[in-house]
Amino acid sequence: MAKSRPCEICMQPIEPERIDILPDTQLCSEHARKIAKYGGEFTVTAIREKISKAGSLKKNYGGVTPSKRRNHRALEQLRDEYLEEQEQKKG
Repeated sequence: MAKSRPCEICMQPIEPERIDILPDTQLCSEHARKIAKYGGEFTVTAIREKISKAGSLKKNYGGVTPSKRRNHRALEQLRDEYLEEQEQKKG
């Protein structure tokens, strides 16, 4: 079981079960649900590998290489939303 670490948004501990499932996550479950409206915590793309020779008419494709990146724009939007909520609670 992985150790807990703080959520990037609220600084509350991330559930160890969530870290076990998604080791790259920086969000608690609550903020992971909220970030979905901005496109999610990660963006995933896939590139199909072509293994045929250059100029060949055969279509020999290899595997698919997935790539996962953090969605920084969504994180910024979620952080702004969280800060606005905190200010509304204060005042």
